[in-house]
Amino acid sequence: MAIVYEIKTTEIKPFTYRTPLITPDENGELSIKYSRQQPKHIKKVVLLNLVGRNTNGDIVSYEPMEQVNRFLLAHHLNDNKQESEQYSKGLVHYFSFLLELQRLWDSEYDEDLYEEFIDLPRPSWDKFPFRKSDKATYQYREALIKAVLEPDTPNHTIARTTAIAYMGAVVKFYSFHIRNGYKFNNPPFEHEVVSIQYQGGSTSIGAYLSKDIHTTDLRLNLGKSKRNDGGALSSARRDLKPLTNKEWLAVEDILTNTRRVIKKVAGETTTSNLSIEYCLFFLVARYTGLRKEEVASLHKGQVAKPGEDKKAMKLGVGGQYGSLTKTAGSGNKSRQTIIPTRIMHLLYEYTRSDRYKKRISKFKEHCELKRQKGELGYFDGEDGVDDTKEYLFISQTGVPLFTKLPEANARWNEIRATVNILSGFNLTATIHNLRATFAVSLFRLLLRRVTPDKALALVSECLGHGEESVTLIYLKIAQDEPTGDEIYEDILEFIGAFEDADISGMESQ
Repeated sequence: MAIVYEIKTTEIKPFTYRTPLITPDENGELSIKYSRQQPKHIKKVVLLNLVGRNTNGDIVSYEPMEQVNRFLLAHHLNDNKQESEQYSKGLVHYFSFLLELQRLWDSEYDEDLYEEFIDLPRPSWDKFPFRKSDKATYQYREALIKAVLEPDTPNHTIARTTAIAYMGAVVKFYSFHIRNGYKFNNPPFEHEVVSIQYQGGSTSIGAYLSKDIHTTDLRLNLGKSKRNDGGALSSARRDLKPLTNKEWLAVEDILTNTRRVIKKVAGETTTSNLSIEYCLFFLVARYTGLRKEEVASLHKGQVAKPGEDKKAMKLGVGGQYGSLTKTAGSGNKSRQTIIPTRIMHLLYEYTRSDRYKKRISKFKEHCELKRQKGELGYFDGEDGVDDTKEYLFISQTGVPLFTKLPEANARWNEIRATVNILSGFNLTATIHNLRATFAVSLFRLLLRRVTPDKALALVSECLGHGEESVTLIYLKIAQDEPTGDEIYEDILEFIGAFEDADISGMESQ
């Protein structure tokens, strides 16, 4: 009976790993306890499994892929990382490619025709031919390059960033096994460890730091993108591109007026309501420069009744203020940004509504049920759920939005599609582009009043950039000659607003 294999995933989230301790009792029987010291909190881990189905589609085998899952868990436990989903996605893609290579090999060879010392061996994750071009790893690289540059069909197209991430996952996976002494018959790729020294950044204690770099020739040479959407930057990053004024006005009309989006349900195009929670969510992202993870973790304690005499207020985020920030290498670092008074007023009124109070009640019930089930990992860790807080953005069933961010992406995609249908735009922005829109708008305002260096420091502070290299790109965009579509009208609202918010004092805080 023919068996068809495929890769399936198992998702575990969130949980806290504690080191098992095996000790004998007074009778010499072994028992397992778990250490209370240095628990490892994992937000989510996606494990891989090899599943076999017969010709009827029934599952006849189900085997965890230990070589992959060991690597993923080591990424969490040894490297103290809370997320590994990108590695899981890359390895699902690679091992699916490997299964296809095995299928093609099986269709070509049988026991009577195969000659061990002449023909290539059956493709395997840990067995490689001598020649580089025959190895599955290099064949996978060529397949990725083709999927980016010359896809067979639109359905087989892969974005450059996705291809690079997938290739990186494969390199990390094999580098892990090489470092741990796994014996390959032939190496999966050329591999070398180089120790380098470099100057420490502004957030580093030491003047110079050292790091071991695992180098390999298994890289994607895709060249620089020639597409920059007409921008002035020669290699503009899509995530740093602000929305034009016309694009944002079309989005804001949905968030503040119609609150309806166009989407497909069961193949039929229809319109549906966009919940007030998501309307507020995207307004906050646009007018504060917070990342989506940071917006999603805001709570009622950060909302204040705004005064009528100010156009903008300070908004503190991070550990000091009881919410989450996403700053590379700095943990839950605290910072301050600015929020327009009118947006704070919308948040304040929302927290007084019966709708919000019902969601808080559902949240309390949700947390109590988690504790009753013993799912304590849900509350552990720096970014665990705190059931003593009243989060702003909670689903109808009581689940905090920061634990289910893909839903925010889905709602944004509906908004984007609606804008394109109604306005005829080709809006491709993600939620992160709202952060870029805030940054460039703020830069343009500040450049009218302060030097570029001071503007750079203030915007970097609002954005929470540890280094100013990315903020410098925003500055370059802001300094370019604006076109008729660039963002200006919304800036007029803020003239004098940042004086009210005491932006001069932010440099020393």
